[in-house]
Amino acid sequence: MEVKAERVAKHCMPGQFLVVRCDENGERIPLTICDYNRESGTITIVFQVVGASTFDMSKLKEGDSFYDVAGPLGNKSELCSMTKEELSEKKIIFIAGGVGTAPVYPQAKWLFEQGIKSDVIIGAKTKDLVILEDEMKKVANVFVTTDDGSYGRTGMVTKCLEDLVNEGHSYNHCVAIGPMIMMKFVCFFYNYF
Repeated sequence: MEVKAERVAKHCMPGQFLVVRCDENGERIPLTICDYNRESGTITIVFQVVGASTFDMSKLKEGDSFYDVAGPLGNKSELCSMTKEELSEKKIIFIAGGVGTAPVYPQAKWLFEQGIKSDVIIGAKTKDLVILEDEMKKVANVFVTTDDGSYGRTGMVTKCLEDLVNEGHSYNHCVAIGPMIMMKFVCFFYNYF
């Protein structure tokens, strides 16, 4: 969803988030700022319908508005604090599981704007749940894997990471965002190698 939020767009950095409410009595929902356009004053958010509040969000149409939007909140990605020289020494892999792809995209895009191309593994249960693939391909080397094999490589993101290492890729910096169990196994695998 693209949202007109000029002050947020002007000041946000990759890794930050915002909080939205659909109405006065609505739940406060924290959402990653997936993308931003400072010139048009817009930000992009990605959400999955999992309850009443996100269901209400899914019913919003062009021209509708949130009751309030607070942000940008949180810290920017640690990558944004590194110098170009420090970044050029990194061999970065992002591992994005499901909607975890949304916070990976602005970081990969920011790196690309700094002249650094990273590798990104996008993992999803099925082909229908793969998000931001086309956008990500413009800024990074993308490897898609689905649990059921319906698209891209077959298997979990850790299998894809293992395959990439066996194919000769090497990394010294890993950012994993997704379900807790996915991040646990990525940490185990990454520390093993």
